[in-house]
Amino acid sequence: MGPLGAARARPPRTVRAPRRPRPRPCLLFELASVAAWITVVVLTVTGAVHGARPQAPAPAGEAPHHHTTPSHAAHAAHSVPGAGVAEGLAMWALMCVAMMLPAALPALAHVGANSLRRRRQRAMAGFAAVYLAVWTGYGALLLALAPLWSRLPADAVLACALALAAGWQRTVHKRRALRDCHRSSPLPAGGLRALAGTGRFGLRHGGACLRSCWALMLVMAVTGGGPGMLGWMAALTGIVTAERFARTPRRTANLAAAALAAAALAVALTPALT
Repeated sequence: MGPLGAARARPPRTVRAPRRPRPRPCLLFELASVAAWITVVVLTVTGAVHGARPQAPAPAGEAPHHHTTPSHAAHAAHSVPGAGVAEGLAMWALMCVAMMLPAALPALAHVGANSLRRRRQRAMAGFAAVYLAVWTGYGALLLALAPLWSRLPADAVLACALALAAGWQRTVHKRRALRDCHRSSPLPAGGLRALAGTGRFGLRHGGACLRSCWALMLVMAVTGGGPGMLGWMAALTGIVTAERFARTPRRTANLAAAALAAAALAVALTPALT
């Protein structure tokens, strides 16, 4: 066969169409988590807030608590009653968006995949609202109980919270809750049944994550403000996210337990060494 025949026998060259980027239905929620992180960092660095741990007011005739400067105490004396609680709860909700929303991304994707296109974002927003409401309610409970530990030495409280979190990581209740966090639920595609189903799934998923991570978030409730709080926040976010996305969540939980126990020991020994 000559060169001309070989050219004619050669199959035509196909041109592949450019691949379209896959849609990311969770993109808005990912951006919301990033925005929450940026807001927390800015508020903490600028000193606009001092963490989610409320400070107990000093009795009459006593000096302010060692975590509260005189200027802060004077400002609190003239502030609106309940403003500190409202500020603490708002900061807690912001930290939940930053820390816990990334762990809910697989569940959000499940809601989006099982919803009609015209109501997909609305269904995902409803799930996220219920999920975050569970964590906000837990934050309100912690703020109500904060006077029980607000007068104790901060290092001792933090060490006890870390030790409690390490112990919880090793319990069978933690393993069951973590397993429930990985479970999905069949959802109706549209109508009022879809709205109710999304709400129930958000409540069930939020409850499972609360049972799994309540001790970790207790650590956030007892930390003070400043750059130290940001460090704990990043470390705990890494633990929560790793447990949610790991192929072997139980092994990740055990590793986290060891790290938390070491951190508890380090926090407890630091005052004695300084």
